[in-house]
Amino acid sequence: MNRMKRISVAVLLAAGTAAGVLAAGCSSSKDAKQGVVATVNGDEIKTTELREILGVPGGVFAVTDIPMERKKEALDQLVSWRLLTQDARTRGLDNTQEYSDILRQNAQMVMIKALLRKEIAAKLKVTDKEIQAEIAKVKEANKGIPDAAAAMQAVKTVFEGPTRKIQEELIATAKKDTGATIDQPAVNRIGKGEKVPDNAVLASAGEEKISYGDVKKVLQGLPMPGGPHGQPDLSKNPVVIANVLNRELTLRALNAYARKQGIEGTDIYKATRKEMEWFVLRNLDAEKIVSKDLPVTDKEIEAAYAEHAQQLIRNGKKIPLAQVKEQLRGYLQGEKGKKALDTYVAELKKKAKITVDEVALSKA
Repeated sequence: MNRMKRISVAVLLAAGTAAGVLAAGCSSSKDAKQGVVATVNGDEIKTTELREILGVPGGVFAVTDIPMERKKEALDQLVSWRLLTQDARTRGLDNTQEYSDILRQNAQMVMIKALLRKEIAAKLKVTDKEIQAEIAKVKEANKGIPDAAAAMQAVKTVFEGPTRKIQEELIATAKKDTGATIDQPAVNRIGKGEKVPDNAVLASAGEEKISYGDVKKVLQGLPMPGGPHGQPDLSKNPVVIANVLNRELTLRALNAYARKQGIEGTDIYKATRKEMEWFVLRNLDAEKIVSKDLPVTDKEIEAAYAEHAQQLIRNGKKIPLAQVKEQLRGYLQGEKGKKALDTYVAELKKKAKITVDEVALSKA
């Protein structure tokens, strides 16, 4: 589960904004904000959750152009996720040390995401008129594009710029407030090959300190760690070090700023924490359901090689099977894992009590 331990700033800030956050001017109301589109064994699925999975940041408004069929597909995905979360609790996975460790490791991320949601709730302004104008532009530029696709593209375009600006301003404010700095001379000394101890502080944000040892720990978790097999030692590369420091400094500055803003304990923090718990539980459950070493035969690999022959071309020539055999094995294991998980979830659905509010779904 190490892959769940750290979340990049880009992924974090690109993640959905607050459930229930409403942009000024968008078609919304208190009822719409708190609406329920379905229940799964008594567990509610909110309208905002559905809108978010449909591509609306934080589910801030309804896009009536999205067909009912697409909404039902999205709702089905949410139902599957909720069932896996419930199944994980039935297995007692929420009482395991692994579960507690992952939540602890991501506590900072919960705090930062809650802070971001608070900022977007206060600052993001989008109107129905802007959305409709952008949909018209998309349709004009892409003749024949389906309404659903045009709406999705318009939503992304309209929200992308303003949301990015809010994120950038938040990061700048947090860094300024916490006095975030990098000791560039120390980084330069490392690049020159000079001896710098692991406890040397390379960056700080408020009371948060980032040591050279912290940087090394981050680099050890990368797919290509420094040192072995003749690979360059990334812990000596000043550019790589600076990149790690910038990321870590941003996270710690945001975390410190969030605490100063009193985010912890707020409703928006509690909702974000709950989402993290759901995410961790359904991933833990999936790992229990799907074997890590699903068998794949050579015959299956050869069949996949033949099926994807048109994609396996390099410099105009077919790539030999030997060069892609392990990649194909991984691909097939992934496909088998997905199939096994889908089958398991299908059985959970048969036993579950699922109710759908068709009226709320149509208005979502």
